[in-house]
Amino acid sequence: MKKITLILLLAINGVIFSQQNNLKNINLKELSFKELDEKIENSASDLNQKTAYIDIYYKKARQVNDVFRIADAMYYKALTHRGKAIQLKYADSIISLTKGKSDFIYPAKAYVLKANYFQINLNLNQALKYILIAEKLSQERGNFEQNLIIKRYIGLIKIELGRPEEALPLFVENLNYFKDKPNKKIDVIFIKWVLADIYIRLNKEDVALNYINNELKTLPVTNPYYPYYIMYKGICLNLKNDFNQSKTYLEKAISLIKKTDDTSNLAICYYYKGENIFKSEKNIDKAMLYYEKVDSILVKTKQYSCDIKDNYIRLIEISKITNNDKKQLYYLNRLIEIESYFKANNVILSNKISKNYDTPNLLIEKENLIKEIKNENIFHTIISILLMLGLVFSIYYLIKVKNKNKLFEQRFNELMQAPLLENSNNEEQIIQIKNNQEEKTIDLPIEMIKDILKKLSEFENKKGYLRLNLKQTDLAREFASNSSYLSKIINFYKEKNFSQYINDMRIDYAISRLKKDKKFRRYTIKAISEEVGFSNSESFAKAFYTKTGLQPSYFIKKIEETKNKLSA
Repeated sequence: MKKITLILLLAINGVIFSQQNNLKNINLKELSFKELDEKIENSASDLNQKTAYIDIYYKKARQVNDVFRIADAMYYKALTHRGKAIQLKYADSIISLTKGKSDFIYPAKAYVLKANYFQINLNLNQALKYILIAEKLSQERGNFEQNLIIKRYIGLIKIELGRPEEALPLFVENLNYFKDKPNKKIDVIFIKWVLADIYIRLNKEDVALNYINNELKTLPVTNPYYPYYIMYKGICLNLKNDFNQSKTYLEKAISLIKKTDDTSNLAICYYYKGENIFKSEKNIDKAMLYYEKVDSILVKTKQYSCDIKDNYIRLIEISKITNNDKKQLYYLNRLIEIESYFKANNVILSNKISKNYDTPNLLIEKENLIKEIKNENIFHTIISILLMLGLVFSIYYLIKVKNKNKLFEQRFNELMQAPLLENSNNEEQIIQIKNNQEEKTIDLPIEMIKDILKKLSEFENKKGYLRLNLKQTDLAREFASNSSYLSKIINFYKEKNFSQYINDMRIDYAISRLKKDKKFRRYTIKAISEEVGFSNSESFAKAFYTKTGLQPSYFIKKIEETKNKLSA
């Protein structure tokens, strides 16, 4: 329901907010590593101050040539760039620096950092890969606390997959361990926060509210989790249909979260504020403003989230009520995009979690049972055959997809390299007729041919082919000719029938305009088809594919990707 990943590392690193220190009054070079640790952790609300402490920490670690202190400094640096590529670079540097060394914390901690990067960027498959490496290393080192933290990550992935009931015992185990530990208050606050989230997902709002209310009694407003507890209370109250109280808490949460860079949770607050208005005030237009704010944030950040897919269901519902077909189609496409992404990830992740984490003890038990079965060899043979068939099919499928994508990419590049549509000119054909009057062309007077070709040239230059429901008989009448003569001339000189001739020019025009007109690219396929003269989107898509070998939606998407790369 809420985006927890972005601020998970606060709990892992034990970061808390406190009063800011005045850097000018402190001799940083004389501070010990322990003192610098405290300064860094207590300056979370001031990025410039925190960065200054981290730089001193890093220089000091380099001076004493302490590998693990250097790793700590790089870890701190990575935390100031969560979700960005530099976080991944720091994680890889720490792994390279500490790999092969016997340490209680590293390199497992760096793999957690790496997993966090991929989880923030919604590459859940990669996140799971590195968190399982971290889990194995923490077990080998006997680092029980670190192993519990890793279980939090796996629990969060389960939540992303819509399996909160399986995440629940992992966080209960964390709470039971950390609740009585000194200096672990931030961990406990985080764990209770996630437990509240889980119980909301399990439709146990009263249990969630119990966690939230108990924590809010003592939680300082300066604590980094305070805005999110307020946010959760607003959501719980919404789900319990207490819309007035929900509005109060959500507005307070919005004002606090706006001061951070946490746009994902801000979007969720907007969604529930829209829900309050939609359900209690019945004001569709006012509610729509907040639902659209959610979409605006997601488009800008490109953050997919199954947590707010209901926002798009609501937008589609309102678009139907207001008979806004364009908006309905847009939001439907957005919902399909989000659903497709998570469906693909869920299939991969569900299998891997089952194999690598959920049932390790059951797998051991299974192996023991298999050893007792008399037909063990038959069992293994069948499994091997199935795996081989699966591998062969997977390789075949991947090669097929790769070749198909390569062909599409080649066709796209050819279209992009082709010159933009220019005004047509049939002068060369007219000159050729003049120079070859003695040669047999078609059984029509030369002057008539030249006249019709000239009129066709004017017709093309004025883009007459963009007219809807254009018929050969109508055009022949405009040319003061007849349909049969016009058909013969087009067949002979254009080397295509009338329908192909018109459709090809329409597609050429569409391609040319899509390449240079950003606003045109934002049209729906239906709107584009009507703009270039087709009566429906199906005939446009068919004509586009016939001429280019590509679907128009693919062509538009690839243009946007190319433009974005060039502007990045």
